Amino acid sequence: MHRYRAIVKRCLAYCLYWSGVLWLIAKWRLRSRAVVLTYHRVLPPDADSFSDSGIRVTPGTFAANIRFLRRHFVPLSAEEFAGCLRRGAFPRGACLVTFDDGWFDNEQNALPILREYKVPAVFFVATGYIGSKQVFWQERLTRQLYLLSRHSGAGTQVLVDLGIEDARVADDATARVVVRSCVTRLKSLDSEHLSRIGTAVTDACRQAGLDVSHLGDDRFMDWDSVVRAATSEVVTVGSHAHSHIPLTRLGVESATEDLRRSLTELSFRGIAAPRMCAYPNGDVDATVIDSLERAGLEIGFTTEHGFVGAESERGKLPRVNLHENAASTAPEFLCRLLGIL
Repeated sequence: MHRYRAIVKRCLAYCLYWSGVLWLIAKWRLRSRAVVLTYHRVLPPDADSFSDSGIRVTPGTFAANIRFLRRHFVPLSAEEFAGCLRRGAFPRGACLVTFDDGWFDNEQNALPILREYKVPAVFFVATGYIGSKQVFWQERLTRQLYLLSRHSGAGTQVLVDLGIEDARVADDATARVVVRSCVTRLKSLDSEHLSRIGTAVTDACRQAGLDVSHLGDDRFMDWDSVVRAATSEVVTVGSHAHSHIPLTRLGVESATEDLRRSLTELSFRGIAAPRMCAYPNGDVDATVIDSLERAGLEIGFTTEHGFVGAESERGKLPRVNLHENAASTAPEFLCRLLGIL
């Protein structure tokens, strides 16, 4: 059924695109407004990554997206975007390309494409992970569960408790899908519950003698990579906070400190960050906006879908998340940008 719906959506996207309807909608919806694109990872299909498919695009798709933006939109730098926002007006077709987190592939795979087409972008980095051997809990837990599912006789009870014991008898591709789906479901749990599950899975891996220190392609940039990106002609590096803990969980004082520390870390490396940030997980409330202002920042990006205009609240700007299934063809890409289908 999912495959059937995907085929129908693709057919509708092509019909709207080639009939010209999408372009009329774009002309209407983007008048004096901008669309802010959110990418996370640019990885080949065979990458050794356990990041969710909802935050990945292939280099080929990313290149096609950027080529499309250069031809049909007006890509803005961080400084140009902020200036338009202050004036309350954007040129027709204005867009801003952003990346969240600070994964190594941003500099390795995305930067050369941005340079080729001379499209500016903002890399929002979680400074606490830059140059470290740490990885987000989602990637770490998914990799561990996958390793357990491939190891005969180990971690059976953990897999049973999480309802994914079938992953043990599945082929590699199916097992990856099963454990990713499991971890996606776990995102709704509180931190204490997640910590208990993480400890149980780590203990099971240790008892099985599994090496869980290998991160594969799930790793972040080091500081040299961040500086290279920041000193390129197309990338501005900004704050994604320091700890990557959703700021809504920290309280105003701790959230302010988390943002300030990220700015200090960037400044220490000679990086003049813009007065904007992307909130970890996109989470924001009145307390977070207060923290944003206390940290000396003016603009905060969420993960809510929408367009940015004069009426937009500076601390709650919407963006459009891009991933392979929503951006691999020009019609689907434009539909995604416009919030259609």
